[in-house]
Amino acid sequence: MDKDSINKEIENEAISVEEMLPGEEELKQTVKAHRYKLPEKSTLSADANAGLTKAMNEIPSGMACGQLAGVSPVMGLFACVCGNITGGIFNSTKLMIVSTTSASAFMVYQITQAYAEEQRVGAVVLLVLLAGLIMIVLGLLKLGNLVRFVSFSVMTGFLAGISILAILSQLPTFFGFDATGSNKIMQTVDLIQNIRLTNWHALIPGIATVVFMVLLPKTPLGQKSALVSVALPSLFIFLMKWNDVEVVSDVGELSSGLPSLHLPDFSLINPSLISGAFSLALITLIQGAGVSQSVPNPDGSRPNTSKDFVSQGIANVSSSLIGGIGVGGSVGSTALNIVAGARSRLASIFAGVFMLLLVVLVPGLVGQVAMPVLAGVMIFAMASSLRPQKNKQVWNAGWAARVGFISTLLVTMFWPIQYAVLVGVMLSFVMYFFMSSRYVKLHRRRMMSDGRFEQIPVPVELESEKIHIFSVDGSLHFAGARMLENQWPKLGTYTRRPVIVLEMQGLNNVGATLTEVLLNYYHKIEEAGGRFYITELGERSYSILRTQAASEILGGMRIFKQEAIIGESTRQAILEAREWLGNYNPEK
Repeated sequence: MDKDSINKEIENEAISVEEMLPGEEELKQTVKAHRYKLPEKSTLSADANAGLTKAMNEIPSGMACGQLAGVSPVMGLFACVCGNITGGIFNSTKLMIVSTTSASAFMVYQITQAYAEEQRVGAVVLLVLLAGLIMIVLGLLKLGNLVRFVSFSVMTGFLAGISILAILSQLPTFFGFDATGSNKIMQTVDLIQNIRLTNWHALIPGIATVVFMVLLPKTPLGQKSALVSVALPSLFIFLMKWNDVEVVSDVGELSSGLPSLHLPDFSLINPSLISGAFSLALITLIQGAGVSQSVPNPDGSRPNTSKDFVSQGIANVSSSLIGGIGVGGSVGSTALNIVAGARSRLASIFAGVFMLLLVVLVPGLVGQVAMPVLAGVMIFAMASSLRPQKNKQVWNAGWAARVGFISTLLVTMFWPIQYAVLVGVMLSFVMYFFMSSRYVKLHRRRMMSDGRFEQIPVPVELESEKIHIFSVDGSLHFAGARMLENQWPKLGTYTRRPVIVLEMQGLNNVGATLTEVLLNYYHKIEEAGGRFYITELGERSYSILRTQAASEILGGMRIFKQEAIIGESTRQAILEAREWLGNYNPEK
């Protein structure tokens, strides 16, 4: 596929800002910038190189996500291994990377906080398993398109709240002492009040990691900078013999060999964990759908969001069985995969294999990574995700987007995460129905002598013996139908034989509320001795209305199916109405 074809393909897939997910626009631009540079045939060496590059970046980020989830960083590494291998095998989006994400990691942490320390790992394994099963079910039911009902503003607010809380959660590790408090905000307040207790042996390497993460990508190290940013400060701590700094091996035991099987403990299940699993599945799938719809396959095949739901579900189930945290389609990792020159799904599989070799062959090296260093990685990653231009974009989109963003942000900051997800989804649906119904607009048109239509003002009252041609914009679900009902012109006391021609081009479904609205107005027209035509109906809406018109519900209403020539059915209705009006004999 040449450069022009790819650019045209991406432009054709463009969607409005409110329909996009955070990070999706940047991913589209990455695809646009790099995909056409690849040769048409994939090569094993190119995929292996991309896999190695990605593995070097995912080792620190995966471990940091494990720490963010409140468990051993190694559980994050195991999750990356499973996500990359199983995702690479089963994804319909061949260049999408299934890996740990900060949002899912922090959700795992929040949802399992009610469990005792000795039950935490078991709760995480069970949570990820349930979430994976939910993803598989949703994918098999082909519900992939439902995620598009979660608005950009709500998702931005949620991810901003997650990012802020994730940064706050890492500050105690970063400063080297435990902070107390009922939530992350109160713990941060306690940390500030006791800042004198800072462990400088922890803080100095943590700050160095953040500085390296900022500066090293601009050097020849490039994509290898993340691994170097973790290795150098950890090596410094080891050489300085700062034994008061916590390392990975202090948090969780690293066994040599392949990861062991973790069977779920179903005795830990409770309503909160189940609701949390639904929330984790939903957010994971929303992020993954944004990736899936932004990355065309190199061979031209079309990605399938529902199949990717199943793929991410399999990845989570397998991750839980080897003691890993949750995984999902990752915007950042997918973008890196494309930039690194991936040609096929093999790049993801290679990345998982390389990380697995690291765990198996050198577990002692992984165990010496310093926890404050991983905290620095996560703080940098979360701070980078707080992009002011995105928040400004939401703010400039209008008051509805502002309400969605601020409400979701505040709920995420102060409520349990599963409730925040539920509120965000409900708010998205409310915003969708409110905004779509708000823009329902009735227009009046007049057919000119040359057959074209001219738009004229909608009358306050219908005229007798006149043909009134109307069209309607907007979604006519139940709320939109009620908006239409409020815009009908009135019938005066002496109005006689008015004709209504309602053009409903693009209407794909006719609900009960719309039927009632049409029926009520039709009865008024009928009582005035008039006629009611509906034109330009699509196949489905025509079939529904034809069934109802044949019954007593809409008996007498005249309906016309859309023709190949746009507007032809409306012209037919007008000609028939003119003939009817012309043949009227008041003496009969």
